[in-house]
Amino acid sequence: MTFDVESCGARIKGLRIKNGLTQERLADDMNITDVHLRRLESGVRAGSIELLIEFAEYFHVSLDYLILGRGGRTDEAKEELTAIKERVEYIMQLL
Repeated sequence: MTFDVESCGARIKGLRIKNGLTQERLADDMNITDVHLRRLESGVRAGSIELLIEFAEYFHVSLDYLILGRGGRTDEAKEELTAIKERVEYIMQLL
């Protein structure tokens, strides 16, 4: 699998929309211009690795998901799923 700048931009845009953010708000939160964000979302430009890391942290997704479209769960999400599984197993033992 290779890095596709357009797909990465589409994932950023999708995450922004899913979280109800305008381009202006997200750009402000990321300390970039809205013009730069538009270029990223449209696939005209690729973000630096530092900026992509910031996006991944901001949206609580893995960098692997943001760059390649794989995975998507962060360590926090995995820990939460493990905790839920343990609670379900405990409840099942009580029944």
